[in-house]
Amino acid sequence: MHAGAPGEPAIENLDPQVLRIIDANYNRTGEALRVVEDYARFALGSSAASERLKLMRHRLLQAVSSVAPRAVLVSWRDTAGDVGTHISTEFEKTRTGIGDVVAANIRRAQEGLRVLEEYAKTIDPRAAESLEKLRYELYTAEKGLVNEMDPCRRLLDARLYVLVTTSLLRGRKPEEVTRDAIRGGADIIQMREKEMHDGEFLDLARRLREVCRDAGVPFIVNDRAHVAQIVDADGLHVGEDDLPAAEARRLLGAGKIIGVSTHSPEQAQAAIEAGASYIGVGPVNATPTKPTTAPVGLAYVRYAAENVRIPFYAIGGIAPSTAEDILEAGARRLAVCSAIISADDVAAAAACLKSAIARHGT
Repeated sequence: MHAGAPGEPAIENLDPQVLRIIDANYNRTGEALRVVEDYARFALGSSAASERLKLMRHRLLQAVSSVAPRAVLVSWRDTAGDVGTHISTEFEKTRTGIGDVVAANIRRAQEGLRVLEEYAKTIDPRAAESLEKLRYELYTAEKGLVNEMDPCRRLLDARLYVLVTTSLLRGRKPEEVTRDAIRGGADIIQMREKEMHDGEFLDLARRLREVCRDAGVPFIVNDRAHVAQIVDADGLHVGEDDLPAAEARRLLGAGKIIGVSTHSPEQAQAAIEAGASYIGVGPVNATPTKPTTAPVGLAYVRYAAENVRIPFYAIGGIAPSTAEDILEAGARRLAVCSAIISADDVAAAAACLKSAIARHGT
């Protein structure tokens, strides 16, 4: 609704000072959102975050255009006469890194939206309300971006990691099992299919990615980095014979979770140095999913509990009957496959192991 509609002031009667303020803050906010959007697109490689920020820019334009047409705003622009163009602080002249760039521009966008909201109230209260909603949405987006900028932050509260393998589902649909596992308390889902050909793998990855996205749970692809890229997975898990962790990080970007299977303290240290977000510690017990890998036992779990400073997930033959010993050894995160996805009641099996973890605290 443009100014000049019934009950509103005509365009020519609007305060030029207000129009200049709105024009300046529209430009400021739009530029800042674009800086953050490009970070989400090119650095994080997150299509969801970049799409969200792009839509916010378009909604910003719609809201401001309902206050006054862009041509009117531009007509009152006076860059040469703007006393603020020569005012700056030392903070504005330096950035300590890419994270600092993003943080500064999020603040800039939030401040610009607040100014737009306040001055829009004098012309079009409904536009002001739209700008207020946009500002609150940016607060939420900021939290998501902060988590994506540091993948390890997303793992701090993630205790139960469930691996989905179709051969163990007893004929049930992968989407159904995944939803049930999440309902029971799974904090992360990994799609692990060693034998499936790429076309089928890609189709299933897309479907499980949507299930996890709807539930707000990170989705990890095992081994196949190209599929992780295509479906915009939250991360990739690699083993000792897969793509090196450092290459996985370079390929997927700074905002993705990179997990690495390890079987010894030396492998753990190498994975950490290569930039892993988390490591798998195991197999603790013999497991049919890794029949050729000898169990590492509880000694390696104890080592990880005392020495590993990034999140680690004990894995391998974990079930309610074995979980207590592993948790007593110091594990606070468990990665589980068949004990959950092959259970008669998937949600109950997940809830049982999640409760066991909770009893041992953080």
